[in-house]
Amino acid sequence: MTIPTMTPPLVRQYLYNTLTAQLTADSNDPTSGLMVCYDQPGPGQPNDIVSIGKTHNRLEPHALVGGGGAGWLTERYTVTVTVDVFRGGDDPQYAYARASALCDAVCAAVRADPSLGGLVLVAHPSSVELEPELDPGHMGRRVTGEIEIECLNRI
Repeated sequence: MTIPTMTPPLVRQYLYNTLTAQLTADSNDPTSGLMVCYDQPGPGQPNDIVSIGKTHNRLEPHALVGGGGAGWLTERYTVTVTVDVFRGGDDPQYAYARASALCDAVCAAVRADPSLGGLVLVAHPSSVELEPELDPGHMGRRVTGEIEIECLNRI
């Protein structure tokens, strides 16, 4: 009996590939740059960062199939995608608008293919939280966004 593997690693890779291909740097601020990363960014960070972060997987029995093989478990999980935008100076509206646009683009990528390339039964953005703040060094404005993507699958 073959036991299927859980899908969060595949979904994270799918999101990384899709967002890398679809997201673009800020055309109003070409010096800002954009980085899509699989987890936390390393050194040399640009002003716009999108990172595919933690997953939280919940498993529950769906139907007893033989001895717990394929189709026995339902996996429900979230993948957190974090958007981090920094803009020098004191224009909180511009930084917030850019972070919001990146969050919208992440949501649109998931909505365009709710099966995430056939990896899950259905996925959808379940929450978006944006937190604006003055940069701790008072060098500009920073807005952090967290998008929770909820996935449902049978394994």
